Amino acid sequence: MKRIMIVMGTRPEAVKLCPLVRELRSRGKHEILVLSTGQHRAMLDSALEAFSVKPDFDMDVMQTGQTLSEVTAKIVRRTDELLGAEKPDLVLVQGDTTTAFAAGLAAFHRQIPVGHVEAGLRTYQMRSPFPEEFHRQAISLFADYHFSPTVTAKKNLIREGKQASRVFVTGNTVVDALRITLTEKKPRLPWSFPEGHRVIVFTAHRRESWGAPIRGMLRALRRIVETHPNVTAVFPVHHNPQVRAAAREILTGVPRVRMIEPPEIVSFHHLLARADLILTDSGGIQEEASALGVPTLVMRYSSERVEGLRTGVLKLVGGSEEGIFSTADRLLSEGSEEYLTMKKPSSIYGKGRASAAIADVLDRVI
Repeated sequence: MKRIMIVMGTRPEAVKLCPLVRELRSRGKHEILVLSTGQHRAMLDSALEAFSVKPDFDMDVMQTGQTLSEVTAKIVRRTDELLGAEKPDLVLVQGDTTTAFAAGLAAFHRQIPVGHVEAGLRTYQMRSPFPEEFHRQAISLFADYHFSPTVTAKKNLIREGKQASRVFVTGNTVVDALRITLTEKKPRLPWSFPEGHRVIVFTAHRRESWGAPIRGMLRALRRIVETHPNVTAVFPVHHNPQVRAAAREILTGVPRVRMIEPPEIVSFHHLLARADLILTDSGGIQEEASALGVPTLVMRYSSERVEGLRTGVLKLVGGSEEGIFSTADRLLSEGSEEYLTMKKPSSIYGKGRASAAIADVLDRVI
């Protein structure tokens, strides 16, 4: 029996790795150790609870005002110490977070094989998104096994020189998570909206959005609800102080904009499924929206989720106030053909079997 350490630190990582933890533990072929770095404390814990996953180790690395370098160094140092003590046969990381990069680097330094879940996503613009694009490219340099969600992601890795025999197309585990949260779980928040209202879900939190960009996004949202009296917007406000300050300044008192604390993941997934339109700068929500078939405006100038753009569910609109407002205004117009062509579920990220596919590979290679 091999020891596999699965590392997570943010809510998106928990959402995408907990289904894999459940799958691997259900098979009983390997000893599964879960490490939480606590990079996003409260939001991470609620996601772990939703999937009934309890970490074996918890670093609790976050402190107010830390720089990226400080967080990275802390995770590398503490993960290195833990790896020395526990000696796993494989370390699994997911995506492009500081946790994934730092924990993977610590494993590489210990010459412990690294598996990268959601490998091969690229914008090829090192500062867009920042620092995520650097993280995912760097992880690909030292990873031994690459679990790509799509053929496009695999092609990126092959083009970069990765061995084809080490790259596996599995689908995205976020679809596995949606299957669990929408069919097995009940939301804590029973969403209700005025009859006949269309619902917008708005999220913005990325580092490159802080400052002037996010203010433009918020002003665009305000104009949308003021222009369309039959629209209600729900904005789960990220815990980052810069995001919260801008939201309070621009949206406080605006009718039909509900600013709420980030709901636990089950309620949030049910909210996404209820939405008529999503405005986001998130990466994972692009995948969730594609699977659900909810038209989504991506408030960024580049996206690594190119498959969702190709299917038409996603539309890249940039971060300017006018670009966001004008596109949303057009889609919300009565009988918009453009909106109807976007409203279609896609299986581009798989059918909810990614965790099983990854587990099958691990059973063979370790």
